[in-house]
Amino acid sequence: MALFRRLSALLATFLFAATSGLAADKPLSLDEVIAKARAAAAADPAALTKVRSLRLEFTSADEKGKSQGRMTLTLAAPGYRHQLSASDEPATTTIVCAGRLEGWTTRQRGPLTPKEIRPVTFEEFRKLQDMARDDLAFFAAPAPEVGTAEYKGLTEVSGRATHAVHYAYASGFRITRHFDAKTFALVASDQLTPARELIRQQVESFVEVDGLRFAAKETVTIEGRKSGEVTYGRIQVNPALTPGLFDFPTF
Repeated sequence: MALFRRLSALLATFLFAATSGLAADKPLSLDEVIAKARAAAAADPAALTKVRSLRLEFTSADEKGKSQGRMTLTLAAPGYRHQLSASDEPATTTIVCAGRLEGWTTRQRGPLTPKEIRPVTFEEFRKLQDMARDDLAFFAAPAPEVGTAEYKGLTEVSGRATHAVHYAYASGFRITRHFDAKTFALVASDQLTPARELIRQQVESFVEVDGLRFAAKETVTIEGRKSGEVTYGRIQVNPALTPGLFDFPTF
């Protein structure tokens, strides 16, 4: 009888291990992956719904570490996006903005030169709007009238098992995000360049701001070749916005 009990206990252990493995291997749904990714992005996921604007300051460097400039990206609901880029050699300031009714770019080569202003096409304007919506959504699926999200299953990024989610917006903006299979933290984001080359931003470290988790440093590759790095500095959640920031500039 004692032997039978020991064998029964052993069999039960095997059965438990087998069923546990099956449970672990059970495919996840899109909603489950997104919910886990949002939970990994905030100590209190409910706080993500309260984010109405963001301001991120960051610098970029090429594959050899040479500075490529400083950027300030300001995002605001429902779809406003203002990116200011400044470089030193030559001294140039460029702004790309999606405002209330239209989008535009400005460029100024030095403080004494005239400012160039160019409206962007409607198609480009819509993409800029969707880029703002996507960043402020913190991985949530877009509204049906705006776009779709699709779970692509298990993938691998630099030897790490990940879950891939592809976001497709009506404007044509596309991005695929890879989330760690265990922690569901963001590992990398993929997009295609106009030349149809895969550009990947792989997260190297994180920083926490107001209970929210943001990338602190990313490595950028194009078709697997390192092309540069992005380092984030000051990040503000729901900052006060400069009046007229998203208004078409005056001459």
